[in-house]
Amino acid sequence: MRKHLAIFMVSILMFTSLVPINVYGEKGFDKKLEEAILKVKKVFNISNEYDSFDSSVSTYGKTTNFYLNWKDSKGKLGDININTDEEGNITSYNKNYSTYQEPKTRLAKFSREEGLKIALDFINKVDSKVAKEVKHKDIKEPMYSSAIEYGYEFTRYINNIPYPENNIRIYVNKDTGEVTNYYTNWDRKLNFPDNKDIISIDKAKESYKKEIGLKPMYKQSYQIDSKTYYLSYSTFMTTKAIDAKTGKPIVISNYRPLYDTANMEKEMSPSDGLTPEEKGSIEKIAGILDIKDIEKKAREILKIDDTYKLQSKSLYSNWKSPGDYIWSLYFNKPLDKNQTQTADISLDGKTGELISFYKYKPYNENTKPKVNKDTSLTLAKDYIKKISPDKISKIEYLPNEFTKDNDSAYHFEFIRKMDNVYIENDKISVGVDAVTGEVNSYNLDWYKGKLPSKENIISLDKAYDILFNDIGYELMYVAVYDYEKPEDENKEIKLVYAINQEKPLNISAINGEILDSNGKPYKETTISDYKDIDKSYAKDKIKTLAQYGISLPGDEFKPVENIKQKDFLYLLYKSLSPYKEIENNYDNLYKDLISMGIVREGEKNPERIVTKEEGVKFIIRVMGYDKIANTSEIFKDIFKDEKDISKELKGYMSVAYGLKIIEIDGTDTGNIKPKYELKREDAATMIYNYMFME
Repeated sequence: MRKHLAIFMVSILMFTSLVPINVYGEKGFDKKLEEAILKVKKVFNISNEYDSFDSSVSTYGKTTNFYLNWKDSKGKLGDININTDEEGNITSYNKNYSTYQEPKTRLAKFSREEGLKIALDFINKVDSKVAKEVKHKDIKEPMYSSAIEYGYEFTRYINNIPYPENNIRIYVNKDTGEVTNYYTNWDRKLNFPDNKDIISIDKAKESYKKEIGLKPMYKQSYQIDSKTYYLSYSTFMTTKAIDAKTGKPIVISNYRPLYDTANMEKEMSPSDGLTPEEKGSIEKIAGILDIKDIEKKAREILKIDDTYKLQSKSLYSNWKSPGDYIWSLYFNKPLDKNQTQTADISLDGKTGELISFYKYKPYNENTKPKVNKDTSLTLAKDYIKKISPDKISKIEYLPNEFTKDNDSAYHFEFIRKMDNVYIENDKISVGVDAVTGEVNSYNLDWYKGKLPSKENIISLDKAYDILFNDIGYELMYVAVYDYEKPEDENKEIKLVYAINQEKPLNISAINGEILDSNGKPYKETTISDYKDIDKSYAKDKIKTLAQYGISLPGDEFKPVENIKQKDFLYLLYKSLSPYKEIENNYDNLYKDLISMGIVREGEKNPERIVTKEEGVKFIIRVMGYDKIANTSEIFKDIFKDEKDISKELKGYMSVAYGLKIIEIDGTDTGNIKPKYELKREDAATMIYNYMFME
């Protein structure tokens, strides 16, 4: 209840505490506002040329913030928006222009390193104290060529130990070098414990193993329409860490799950994705129970009489178990003009097994709970024994550290366990209304298919080695919240040993690789750093392309090798989608390029060496100039070796030459050499020229 009230109060304050400037004096804010305006004008060198200014103030708890906005009606100076607290600490800065001028080239005037220096100088100018407590979070990832800004993130460090919850984000225009956005999430009233008398890292690791621990589990890939499972070592206790002072586990999550009975109905009700015609067709499938039988069974389970009216029904495919179907029914019972009792339920379309239900019954919020947490848990277990007796021995209760006594409702989760391996997404959830002492919700999520063999999996000790050495285990400061205390007094800083937050805690139980959420090998985003391009004439262009994510896999570019069609198209595709993972799957590469019209029917030949005219053809198509290039009759003969150009590609070569994507032979022979077989460095040069042409 306290949390709901806090959220409500924040909403009210957002709309009611923004006070017009003419009443600041009544609140005693006028002097503070004047000081804030003078300070930020000096810090950011805001001139008096701005012809419009407005401000507002917001208060929340013991915090007061001023919002200052300068506008230029002529649109030349750029509008400025600044937030500052009453102590003069600047929390955010934004500068934007009403008109955007397209750069002459996508090639940045300022390098990322130069932008970083600008960002650091800006932070120091805004707040020199904060500047001393931050470290740049070096994220080595490619840039989008269309992006107009560099983004930088900084993390707060105390005693050379990170406090990730406090950070700064700043953006620098890569063409002008101007800071456009600055945002800081920073708490200045925290007490950080010292790092003396803490347990050793080895003892912390042992505590982690004993008190938190890795578990073998089956995980399901999160790819769309994926039904595959894989074996992993991971943990359920992601909200726990080891206290560096005591060696005991503590809850470090900065939120408490709330089970809002008013919204749970939406979570429990499956979506209806079928048309009436499709439903009619499915109803004819042999084995599907008749809706009359389903409704009768639903009423028996829900214990509802005819005063509850069936409002809707739907039949849909069970995405987790193809071939199975689920009946979903929704009932309601009007109580008066303003209140309604509702119930929805889902049953297996062929067996009638209960999949889920939720009953909503309004009651006075001041009514005291009838049952406590332990009694509610017993009720939940008893209900599972009654409704799913065949599954009670296959599940294990997952304790929730945030569930407390005297709540008006409880939500319990039980995870499936098979041969000592957990199935992460297979759970039974039970909700108990503590006011009435009744089970008011139930949800079964259970995979019926075959799971991978757990033979020959790596040992738990090996998994811990990977966890501590490859993923990382380190000291950090975290915030611990006590929700029984007022909002502005409930945060305490603790020094803990915790898992590195930058990598997924998901270790393959088969080979020990770190996996992403799809069960595929986790790959850190990096910028290719080739070791064999120093002698290449295109060295700088190859490096620049790599910074924009246009690179070939591996640490060797092999610049003087002839380039195959699949590799040329790989680079070209990366110029369009630098962040899309291709993973050497050239079938998908060609599939995408064919659908885009860049590769046409009969042109797929992965191992073929690409000639200059063929490379030009693909580039011009990417640029969308192929319609012009196809009208070859409008182009003059401008090359001495014009006759060597394929007739249908004459226009392509002329357009590419005009755009300076290709050049006439450097020996001044006037030849364009259309049949020249491109080397990898030549291909990089052509793609660079198209990407960054002025």
